[in-house]
This record gives sequence, C-alpha cells and structure tokens, in this order.
Amino acid sequence: MPQKPSPNEKNASIAIPSIFRSASLIAVVTIISKILGLVRDQMIAHAYGASMISDAYLYAFQIPSFALILLGGLGGPFHTATIAVLSKILKDNESPTEDAQRLTNTFITLTGIVFALLAVLVFIFAPQVINVIASQASPQLKALAAHHLRVMSPLIFVGGIIGIFYGVSNVYHRFLWPSLSPAAVNSTLILWLLILGPDPFGYALAISTLIGGILQLSLQLPDFFKTGFRLFPAFDIKHPDLKTMGELLFPATIGTTIGQLNIYVAMFFVSQLAPGAWTTIIYGNRLIQLPIGVLIIAMLVPLFPRFSRWVGEKDFVSLRTNFRDGILTLWLLSFPIMILVFLLGEHAVSLLFQRGAFTAKNTALVDSVFVVLSLSIVPYMLRDGITRVFYAFNDSRTPLLVGLFSIGVNALFDAILVKPFGVAGIAFATVVVTICNATLLGLLIRRHIDDLEFRKFISPTLKIMLASLLGWAFGYFILHALQHAYSAVGFTNFHLQDLMDILIVTLLFTIFYFSMLLLFKVSLAQRLMNRVKNVLPGLH
Repeated sequence: MPQKPSPNEKNASIAIPSIFRSASLIAVVTIISKILGLVRDQMIAHAYGASMISDAYLYAFQIPSFALILLGGLGGPFHTATIAVLSKILKDNESPTEDAQRLTNTFITLTGIVFALLAVLVFIFAPQVINVIASQASPQLKALAAHHLRVMSPLIFVGGIIGIFYGVSNVYHRFLWPSLSPAAVNSTLILWLLILGPDPFGYALAISTLIGGILQLSLQLPDFFKTGFRLFPAFDIKHPDLKTMGELLFPATIGTTIGQLNIYVAMFFVSQLAPGAWTTIIYGNRLIQLPIGVLIIAMLVPLFPRFSRWVGEKDFVSLRTNFRDGILTLWLLSFPIMILVFLLGEHAVSLLFQRGAFTAKNTALVDSVFVVLSLSIVPYMLRDGITRVFYAFNDSRTPLLVGLFSIGVNALFDAILVKPFGVAGIAFATVVVTICNATLLGLLIRRHIDDLEFRKFISPTLKIMLASLLGWAFGYFILHALQHAYSAVGFTNFHLQDLMDILIVTLLFTIFYFSMLLLFKVSLAQRLMNRVKNVLPGLH
C-alpha cells in the first residue's frame, strides 16, 4: 500500500549538490569511455566495413556482452541487487561488518560458480547458440561467429561477478573506477588493431575483447579492498539478506534477459536482410547509446543508492523531489540531443565512419537507424528512472512483467516493419517498445507510492519541448546557411564540412536553446547554470 511521506523536505534539497558532484564526475569519466568506444567502432569500420566479419563478431559478442554489460554492468541486476541490500545495512564511511562480509562473499561465490558453468556450456554449444540467434544467416557467417563466441565465452564469468564489485564501490560512493573500467575493452581492441593490425577472420576483435574484459574486472579490486571488504569463498546460503537479494535478483535478471530477447528477436529478422545489416543496427545503436549511456549512468548511478535509502527510511518527500529533478534534468538534456541528431545525424556518421571499407551507402543506412532511435531517448530516460524506483522498493517483478509484454510488441512491429523499411523498421520497433514500457511502469508505480507527482512534469516539459522546437528551426537555418557558404567559396572537403557543421551548429544551437529555457523561466535550467558557475567561477 502507498505510504505517507515523512516531513523531510529539507533533506531532499541537501542531497542535490552531492548528487550533482557525483553525476559530474561520472559524466566526465563515462564520456571518456564512450569516446574510446566510438574510436573502437571507427577502427572496426575502417578495417572490416559493414561486412560478414563485422557481423560475425557482433553476433557473437551479443552473448558475452549480455553478461558483461547488461547483467553485470552499471544498473544491471547484480549491481542493483547489491546496492538495494547493502545500502540498507551499511552506513556511509563505516567499515563493513563481518555479517556484510559473509553476505557479499557468498553472493560472489555462488554467482561465480553459476556463471563459470554457463561459460563452459556456451563454449561447448557455441554453434547451436549462433544458429538460434542468427538462424537465417549464411553458413559461413554462422561458423565464423561460433569461433568468435568460443574465444569470448570466459567473459560470461566476468560479467556475472563484476556487477557485485560495482555495487560495493557505489554503496561507498566510489564511482571513478566502476565508470571508467568499461573503457578497458575498448582500449585493448584499439591497441591491438593499432599495433598488430586486422586479420582476415576478425579474431583480433574477439581476443582483444576477452583481454579487455579480464582487465575490466581486475580494475575493480583496489576499490573493493579499500572499502574494507575482504575476498574469500563463502557459502552462508541461509543468510536472510541473501534471500532478499535473490528475490530482487531473479526477476531483475529475467527482466534483463527479456530485454536481451528483444535483441535476439531483432537479430532473427535482421538476419534475412543483406550482409552488414546487423552491423548497421549496432553502429546506429552505439551512437545513440553515447548520450543515453552518459546521462543515465551519470544521473541514476549516484541517485539509486539514495532511492533505496530513502525508501528504507520512508522518506518519500526526498524520493519524489529527487526523482522529479533527476528525470527533468535528463529530459532537459535529452530533447536537444534528439533535435541535434535530426539536424546532424548523417554528418556525424559520415565523419566518424565513412572511410576505408565503410561506404556512403553504409553511412545512409546507419544514419536512418540513428535518427529513428533518437526518438526513444526521452521515454528511455523515464523508463530507467522509474525502474530504479521499483528496485528501491525491492520490486523487480513488475518491470519483469512489463518486459514480458514488450517481447510480443517488439516481435509484432519487427515482423510488420522489417520488409518495407529494413533496418529503420527494426529501429522504430525499438522506439515503440520503449514508449510502451515507460507508460506502463509510470501507471504501475502507484502500487508502491501514491504519487510521483507527474503533474509537476507538465509545465517544465512543455517549455523544454518548445525551446527544443525553436532550436530546431534555428539550427536548420544555420545549417543551410553554412551549406550556401561552402558552395559560394567552392569548399569541397566533405569531412571537414561535416566537422564544421557539427561544431558550429551544436554551439549556436546550445546557446540558443539554453537562452530560450532561461527566457521561459525553467527553474531547473537556472539551477543547472548556477551549479556550473560554482564549478567554473569565471562564468559569474
């Protein structure tokens, strides 16, 4: 039943500066990691284009990446379950108790055993796994993907336990290495291609990815030990909080698996398209995940431990206030990103990828996916924010049921749209599923808290939308003025044109957009500007 809030409005405002500082640090670190990810994709595109080799690697990587990024990554079920339980039994800046030590190490031990067995099974049955997720692909592609999957199968074990280490660090407000360590996979692949170069079958991609995943796990150990935790095998399976972890973890894992099933559904339909189609989907998704990943990780990673603590303390005023401010901050940044993708998407894809084996046709296809997926940014932020609130209430069952519903919606729209629209149709199906999930979760959250005060979203959201639309018109005018200027002076260096378009339009659009927000008296924009001024005193 919904519970009445505690009269603690003051605490809600006190927490915000700390959250802002944490979010700023995480954003910077995550941007570095994401930039390395773009460089990695550029190098893969240059070496292999959108081809059977890149498809084979990306098909194979879906299985280990599911464990490494979705299950074990920041915001994944193992990270979430660790935070949801430990944040209620551990206090800030206090060493972990023996009880917490046994609980955490039992969780690590059991998870490690299960995921080690899964890694062995995937290694043995790699051809059968690939045959399921890429059933309509050519025999040559399937065989190559199976070899890649076997090389990367140990990453399943790494992904199983790494999220627990992330969670322990975040409970103690250590965010640097959990946010930066995903760059290890990107860095090792980049260095491999730079030093050793590509090979005819793409094994460089699989081997360097495996090395990077192992390095990623190793980077978590120093913070784990600095918090006061020790690492030892434990089997305290009767620990009461272990049951709580399991009750949260199992539905959350199934829910995440359902999200992955949506990817497999898309892979099934994409495999009937021309070679390179799945690479196109992946590149478009990676581009849109750059802003989404930075914003979600930067804002929700520091907020989630506080969500759990506020729920434990029944401080629902702080929960409501910070949830609203968090989502509106994400939207304030998300709407202009969506507009900039509309304006500059093709320029960005061309600048980043169109060289070597990556052609203008590849650019057009990736841009179509990129632009369509940008429509999912705003509902994506709301969906992930509300999901964290469900998890704070130890409820992963509701997101699970909503996820089950999404499989049918996704399959239906994939089947309808893949033939007439190709890869863009698959992307649009993703947008529809994201909107459905966010809407359903927003309606069902009332089971735990009577009102997240969505009515208070209306006025600032409308102002943000209006500022974004005016910014789109302004940016469109600037972009066309630049095109006329290039023609007038006979400037034909297209990559340099792309770079200048992106820099000039983004800068002028951003100034115009925030000017409109301040003109419309969007309080969140003014607060954000004040915080930036505090960080950069020269702006006073």
